[in-house]
Parts: sequence; C-alpha cells; structure tokens
Amino acid sequence: MSRAFDVIGEHYSEVFAEKPGQVEAGRWLIEHLRGEWVVLDVGCGTGVPTARQLADAGCTVVGVDSSPVMLEIARRNVPNAILFEREMHDLQGLHPRQGRFDGAAAFFSLLMLDRVGVGKALDAIRGVLAAGAVLVIGMVEGDTDYLMRDFLGVPVPLTAYPRSELRDLLSRHGFTVDTLIAEPSVRSTPDTPQQTHLYARCFVTPTM
Repeated sequence: MSRAFDVIGEHYSEVFAEKPGQVEAGRWLIEHLRGEWVVLDVGCGTGVPTARQLADAGCTVVGVDSSPVMLEIARRNVPNAILFEREMHDLQGLHPRQGRFDGAAAFFSLLMLDRVGVGKALDAIRGVLAAGAVLVIGMVEGDTDYLMRDFLGVPVPLTAYPRSELRDLLSRHGFTVDTLIAEPSVRSTPDTPQQTHLYARCFVTPTM
C-alpha cells in the first residue's frame, strides 16, 4: 500500500483539507496527556493536521508511515517531528528515550489493513503505550474487510466497522473507549467520496 500513497502524495491533503473531527480529537488527546508528552502518530501521512498540531502543543512527536513520499512531505510540514518508515505493526524501539509513549494517534491509517492486520496494529500500539496513556483513532463507518476501491485514481483497500463493533474491537485490544463520535466527512471536491467518519477517544485499560 505504500506505493499507492507514494502516487497520491500531496493530493491527499488537498482532497481532505478540512478535518474538523480529526483536529478536535487531537485537541482531546492533548488535553488528556500526562507525563513527558511523547506521542506516536501511526500512519502520519503528510503530517497535517495531527503531527503538526501535536508539535505545536509542545509534544515530542514520533511519526511512522510506510510511504517514503508521504514521509518526505511530512518532514517539510513538521520539521521537528521524528519520522520513521515503518509498517503499522512494527512499533518497537521508536521512543527517543526508550520509554513508553504518553499517547498515540492513528487517523485513517488502520483502515488500509485487513481485519487481522488491524488487530495486530492495535496490539502493537498498546504494547508501546504507558499505563494511563491515551489513544485517538479515526476510521470509516461500514462493514468491509479489505475492500478495494478507487481513491484519487488509485486502488486502495478499505476496512470499516459498524460503530458498535469498533468499540468492541478496541476493548478486546486493551482500550477503554471514552467517547465515539460519528460525523459526515467534509467533501473538498465533487469526486471526494461521502463517508461517515468515526473518531474514538480512548484510554489504555488498566491491567489487573
């Protein structure tokens, strides 16, 4: 999938220039951070808006993406972020002080995996978060498992969940959902697909 987003590149941010739900979820994340404010952005893409929002708030931002083109754009957009080319299930050894992250974000990146891969990515994220950490994710509402569809002229997969199933999924992988918000996507062009976006704001579930 990295090659698909190498092709999409700059056009992604042009089509989805307005992301009010994502920005608001990022604001919630910042408000609930504690500790040293080292945050992981999983599937950071171009770095806009989330990595930049977190960096502007004073966070140390570590971003991962599998697309080198997207990462090059992110380096321009958020020059003070620490960026790695990684798959979303490979998150060990990224903390700048070899600790655990205080929070994580994964906006519309996990939906490019199949359902087994989504579970593995959630386990990987949970495995690098500190006790009491927070997670925000963005997904598309639906009921598909790696369904290929055309996106900006490039075939890309879409894995989507009904909102009740997304809540259960997060619970099974170690997260307690504080709020789950659904809102229609903002269409920047007539060709932009109309979707319902789900934003889950979560805490790491305490271990017994």
